[in-house]
Amino acid sequence: MTTTRERSLRLDPWAAEYEGSVQIGDDEEPAGVDTSVETAAWKAIRPPPGSAAALLALVDGVRRVEHRVLVDDLGRTVFGLLGSFGTGAATIDGEARLGHERVGRVLATGAGLRLEPFVASVGGGALLAFEPVSEAENTPAAALQGLQGAMRRSEAALAERLGGEVDVVFLDGPLTYVTAAARGPVVGFVKRLQRTYLDPAASALLPLLEAGERTPLFLVADSREPRYSWYMRIGVGRAIDSPLAGIVRLEAACSTGLAAARELADLSARELVRFASSASRDPRAPQNLVPIGALEARLRHLLGDPAVVRRAIQARLHEEVTA
Repeated sequence: MTTTRERSLRLDPWAAEYEGSVQIGDDEEPAGVDTSVETAAWKAIRPPPGSAAALLALVDGVRRVEHRVLVDDLGRTVFGLLGSFGTGAATIDGEARLGHERVGRVLATGAGLRLEPFVASVGGGALLAFEPVSEAENTPAAALQGLQGAMRRSEAALAERLGGEVDVVFLDGPLTYVTAAARGPVVGFVKRLQRTYLDPAASALLPLLEAGERTPLFLVADSREPRYSWYMRIGVGRAIDSPLAGIVRLEAACSTGLAAARELADLSARELVRFASSASRDPRAPQNLVPIGALEARLRHLLGDPAVVRRAIQARLHEEVTA
């Protein structure tokens, strides 16, 4: 990793929104999948009635690219961005409460280039500090991954902390950044299906699941850490939607143990269906849970007015250019 004090940081002239459709995934291609760990019969499971979780937490985050930048590093152009993220949780014990919010800002660059913090003033003495992070590759996608990774690490840290305070934590996304030191049950909740973990015969079960039903557990062995996973239908989409609308994937660390993972799978199928969103309220319905939608709106507000933030960035760079 290299550090440079004399660098030329300039804006990419295209608006940040033009890359909004780029999606950075967190899943890795599994090395192997075993669908026989829970039962030899691959069929839908509707969990038996059970007691509701007394206190559960839903952890999520949002991110926003404020400006893309290009760094002139001794004649080499390095891609980067200035971005903001927010993380928080909805805790539920009969009613949902939003809290544990945190806002972070990063200056993400590729090529292993780590710059000094970028500080901009928004008036009234308030400062926005963008902390440096770097990725090995030198691509626009790598810079976006730097922002994504900062958000995911913040989410994971919050999930680990809340794991010791609630019955179960549902963390938006896979468990990539959750450490083995997590103090309680943390379940990854993946609402965007990007990879096919099951072969065609096993995948044929997914569109047949009814709301509140799940697949049997399957074991995913990959390069980071083996985990138990399962699919469930959280809600029913519209007649015009894909038959996979409402299907989500969940995962628990293998260190949880098979019996505990089965209990978490049953609990998720009983509990999460009551939070499914509707198309009239959320464009990502039914997968985007209602409390998560409210949390995301709160976090976006905390990020600040994007126009104000971007003007502050431009003013800071203008000072540097004209100095």
